[in-house]
Amino acid sequence: VCSKMLLVFGLLAYLSNLSLSLQIVPVLKDGSPINNGECSNDQGQAVPCANPPNTCLHRAEDYYQESSTNCAEYFRCVAGVAYSYKCPLGTLWSREANVCDWDFRVQCQEGENSPVLLYLASEAAAAASIRYPGILSNYDYRQMTPESLLAESERLIEVMTEVYDSVGSVPRESVNFENVIKPLIDLDGDIHTQSGALTFSTNVALEKALRDASSDANKKITDVQIDLSLRKDVFLNIKQFSQTEEAKNLNYEQKRYVEETVRAGKRNGLLLAIDDLEEFKKNKKRISELGIDFRKCLSEDTSHFYADEKDLSGVPADVIESMEKDESGKRKVTTKYTHYYPVIKKCKNPKTRYLMEKTKQTICVEENTPRIEELITLRQRQATLLGYPTHAAFVLEEKMAKNPENVEKFLTDLSSKLQVLWKREKETMLGLKEAESKELGFDFDGTLAKEDFWYYVSEVEKNNYSVDKEKLKEYFPLETVTSGMMEIYQRLLGLKFTKLEGGEVWHDDVSQYQVDDKATGENIGYFYMDLHPRDGKYGHAAMWGLQPGSLDRFGNRQKAVATMVCNFPQSTAEKPALLEHRQVQTFFHEFGHVMHGICSRTNISTFFGTATEGDFVEAPSQMLENWVWEEESLKLMSGHFKDGSPIPTDLLKNLVASKSANEGGKSLRQMFFATYDFMVHTRGEADTVQLAKVLYKELLGIEKIEGTNIGANLGHLIGYDAGYYGYMWSLVFSQDMFDTRFAKEGILNPQTGMDYRNMILRPGGSQDGSEMLKNFLGREPNQEAFLKSKGLEL
Repeated sequence: VCSKMLLVFGLLAYLSNLSLSLQIVPVLKDGSPINNGECSNDQGQAVPCANPPNTCLHRAEDYYQESSTNCAEYFRCVAGVAYSYKCPLGTLWSREANVCDWDFRVQCQEGENSPVLLYLASEAAAAASIRYPGILSNYDYRQMTPESLLAESERLIEVMTEVYDSVGSVPRESVNFENVIKPLIDLDGDIHTQSGALTFSTNVALEKALRDASSDANKKITDVQIDLSLRKDVFLNIKQFSQTEEAKNLNYEQKRYVEETVRAGKRNGLLLAIDDLEEFKKNKKRISELGIDFRKCLSEDTSHFYADEKDLSGVPADVIESMEKDESGKRKVTTKYTHYYPVIKKCKNPKTRYLMEKTKQTICVEENTPRIEELITLRQRQATLLGYPTHAAFVLEEKMAKNPENVEKFLTDLSSKLQVLWKREKETMLGLKEAESKELGFDFDGTLAKEDFWYYVSEVEKNNYSVDKEKLKEYFPLETVTSGMMEIYQRLLGLKFTKLEGGEVWHDDVSQYQVDDKATGENIGYFYMDLHPRDGKYGHAAMWGLQPGSLDRFGNRQKAVATMVCNFPQSTAEKPALLEHRQVQTFFHEFGHVMHGICSRTNISTFFGTATEGDFVEAPSQMLENWVWEEESLKLMSGHFKDGSPIPTDLLKNLVASKSANEGGKSLRQMFFATYDFMVHTRGEADTVQLAKVLYKELLGIEKIEGTNIGANLGHLIGYDAGYYGYMWSLVFSQDMFDTRFAKEGILNPQTGMDYRNMILRPGGSQDGSEMLKNFLGREPNQEAFLKSKGLEL
């Protein structure tokens, strides 16, 4: 769910769009001579005075630049004395704008008299986009080259290392908050923003070379982060500080930061013997490398097959028209969700569905199967080195669940209850399949195949609940859904969204919005939306927190910046983009994460936004999915694409009633993923192909397709390892929140919405999930609402 150029490290950046460049004007102390005849700069460091007194009186500006040798140097004139300063890392001085500007947008050339900063003469630069106030990074990756991206990553690595060297060199007896803890807090915030700007591009950049460079930079930065996290000198200084009187008097977030950092040091192996620590470090880097390669394979995949139109019977015409044709007239069917779901849910030809499912499930099997199996082994070895029985035990120590025993009980008990529902649902589906076999003339063997599941889920909803999904799509044009969804979130959370034009974005389809607090008018942040598929783009739906709205090193609150990446269909000349109800639900869910990344209000970036316990992080967005099943809210985000007319009353009521349809089977699929993830990380090693085959048959009674391996293409195994159970675990809390507060007080009740914003979204990870839930519910959470929503006995 859930992935920081240090260009402004050490200086407060004032960002403005008065010109077409980024203006950086640091807040400086007045330069003042010190005892040895030198001057002090903005960091309190001793530097040579640039010129003797009164030599800059000819300059009208406070800040200026006249050096013929150093484009990164500039001066400040104070009482006639010129003091030298350096532009922030990654920037150069623009004599035209009289500020430091991003170096990848300018070129420094030395002439006979002075340097001239030549702005790029390309068409893109001529129509340079706007950097809106408070956004610290440029997300128009079309202006970036692989070389400049890698150069920025090297600069970032250099600064990261310098900070850790500085903290590690503090004598043990001299440790204090200012020389040990604050530098690390500040660095965490800088890394979050500026490394994120580099590594996010691997998911969305148009040029493959830049995506590859981003992936390489991610590996290098992660390797350095691993090395730094294993610096024993730094850890011992933090540990020493944690035992001081000063540490006892820190504020709540600062105390939490110190406690978690000490715990992280232990979990990073810093109490291990030297030989074990070296092995631990080597394994950790290999784990990171394998994870990056695993995800890259999935992102870069272009698997497809070709099918005659007659073999796509039942697939909506607009979907078929969106498919490319080859020379023979066959349609190119990709594994992108815009093709996969319409084919697997609607295509009447079981052979085509089989081909679709097999193509989807064999993505990266050859490349990622050995990667995931090596990862499982390495994770277990790391756990063993640290003294944990399993990798799951290591992971769960920091989750709400606390230990594998609690997770195993949750999975086993819930799976058992869900199978009672699934048994009835499966019999209904088999009846439909048998009847269809006679109608369409294929053999019926009395079983459901893997490629049958979603097709008959859709058929049950259509036949038993009269939900015609193709008819329903006509009432969910993307533009209407977006407008209605934003209206709901603005009402609930007391916000105002303003669409911005001309901002720095990575593709022309990307939209950008400013977010203001409605009551105070304060600009609290921005978000981007990248909604349509393209080659090389991240293929699922996800949110990235690009810039935390936490305090910077000077105690000033930054603007929060988040983005949502989805793969919804695109409008054509004949028809606007239409969403299935499932896609509306996905849209609402991911936008909930965006709001978590905007409304959070922590002081320390480490705790900002979605940085909660892994088995709680989905609960806030899952709770908000309920709005796509309520008549009142559905009316606000729907309207026929031709005339805006509302969803017919019968269809609307049938849709709401269908929420519980196939709940056993759909939930058991989630339990399969959760149990599979849990089992591979409690065994230490696994034949991932065989385990998936046996487990799917055991839980759902369905055979997996030969040659496939969910272990090779389930992206959650990277980053959510031993944590997939959290999707179902957090549903318990999300349903409790909705039923207890919103269902009773009104789904558009602004006071309830503000309680939700302040008690659930605002704290980020600065409080435990259980504490936030208790504050919002007024009691301890329970499973009653969750079990009821699934149609299960209490």
